[in-house]
Amino acid sequence: MNDYEVTPTRKRSKCEVKKIPGQTLDFCRDIAAANFLGVSYGVYMGMKRDKEAQEYYEKFGVRMKRRRPK
Repeated sequence: MNDYEVTPTRKRSKCEVKKIPGQTLDFCRDIAAANFLGVSYGVYMGMKRDKEAQEYYEKFGVRMKRRRPK
């Protein structure tokens, strides 16, 4: 076997998002989506929240109430 016929030592993952050890899958997906759009994580989360609020308004006809942190 020569150098050009080397078999890969690792199999590729079927997961669409790289998993960060110790973090949730949702968090990893959000980071990957923000990176894909070319914005920071905070800007992406603001865009995501605005989108959710708009969908709520279109569905129910009233604005979504913001919850206060305890």
